[in-house]
Amino acid sequence: MSITSAQRPDVQEPWRQEPMRPAVRRLARPRPSRTRTGDLLAVAGFIVVVTLGIWWQHGGLTGLLAGGVSTLSGIGQVFGLIAALAALGGLVLTSRPRFIERRYGQDSLLAAHRWFGITTVLALLVHAVADTWAWGAATGGTIVTGLVDLLANQAWMVAATAGTVLMIVIGLSSWRRLRQRIPYETWYFVHLTGYLAVLLGFGHQLTLGADFATDTFAFWWWSALFIATAVFIMYARIGDLLRSLTRRIYVTAVSREANGIGSLHVSGPGLRRMRVAGGQYFNVRVMTRDLWWQAHPFSVSAAPTTSGIRFTIKELGEDSTSILRARPGTRVVLEGPYGVFTVEQAGGAPVVLVAGGVGISPIRALLEDCTPQQRPIVIVRVRDERDVAHRQELERMVEARNGVLHVLAGRREWFTRNDPFSPDILRTSIPDIAGRHVFVCGPASLESAVMTGMRKAGVPTRNIHHERFGV
Repeated sequence: MSITSAQRPDVQEPWRQEPMRPAVRRLARPRPSRTRTGDLLAVAGFIVVVTLGIWWQHGGLTGLLAGGVSTLSGIGQVFGLIAALAALGGLVLTSRPRFIERRYGQDSLLAAHRWFGITTVLALLVHAVADTWAWGAATGGTIVTGLVDLLANQAWMVAATAGTVLMIVIGLSSWRRLRQRIPYETWYFVHLTGYLAVLLGFGHQLTLGADFATDTFAFWWWSALFIATAVFIMYARIGDLLRSLTRRIYVTAVSREANGIGSLHVSGPGLRRMRVAGGQYFNVRVMTRDLWWQAHPFSVSAAPTTSGIRFTIKELGEDSTSILRARPGTRVVLEGPYGVFTVEQAGGAPVVLVAGGVGISPIRALLEDCTPQQRPIVIVRVRDERDVAHRQELERMVEARNGVLHVLAGRREWFTRNDPFSPDILRTSIPDIAGRHVFVCGPASLESAVMTGMRKAGVPTRNIHHERFGV
């Protein structure tokens, strides 16, 4: 007697079978950027040369060398051009264009942005003082009478003065001592006024700029630069936000990892086409009534898969605490991923992974991407043994990869007297330290100590990797 599928409980007709769930797979890694430094320098050089050429054609160099009021005016013009170009370049960098960010990383872009910002503020101050002084001297007055005359009789001068003040405030708010005292939200919105400051300065440039009076090409050249910058920023910033809004991603769980540290687990169909590597981070926007308007940079703390992404978060304030209270099913918007803090930087060489506090998030994800041939040495610096997040996972992965895990627990005062990152200790505990790549993530003081010790221990600077997140 033959046995049919209806008579066998372990066999089902095809149309009666439950749909199979897709297998969990690792998300694809980001494609490397094809951007070359030489190409960017060529574009920047072209813009500078054309801008200076316009200034030269209008007698800028002759006036600069003429002496007296003409020299003052020439100095004002040159520094005005520098301020304008630096401001536009700084805005482009903070827009995080993917083809540049994927090449250099957010940390490098922010470092360059700081220099552009410093250049903008200083050049703007020299421009304002020199031009106002020249204006007053041309009428037989002083710098004060020149400023009063400009504000009273010249279009857009009030706006330009307001823009200058805004730029100075932005510059002061980025001073490290002040930055540490200002809430992140306040600092962020102060920096957003930089767009307004540049717009106000552009109006002033069009109405009082000597190059625009009789030269149509100069007018359209500067107009094209400002329009191109605006389009670039909208495409990079707003385009990335719009792309992230189309992804359906939700909170699936919140877990407690250590003292004051928790993890936000997210998943959804929007993950399937994403490209993410361990060590990268997202700007995470939890869509609740009190959190939807702000995005916070969080690094992935586990290998990102189609089943979900995990972010490990330290409760540093009201916002991070509120995020860790999000309920399952809450919509989440992920902008990114960003950063080049990935294991590819090591090129397969042995590695040392150093984490401080919540810096364990990207370090743990990097460890998962390491191979047994890289023999990872993981160093975790915490105040208390109970502060080590994901400890069991770290121990398991280190053992599977022929590595070693060191937990440095204790008060900062003890480590100040017994520096574990001194060159002698590093060379003794890690004999092949000079041939390894070092990845470090944690507080700025820890990163500085690690990088200094590693360099003195013989690790080439190019083999030391760190990346700060956020804007």
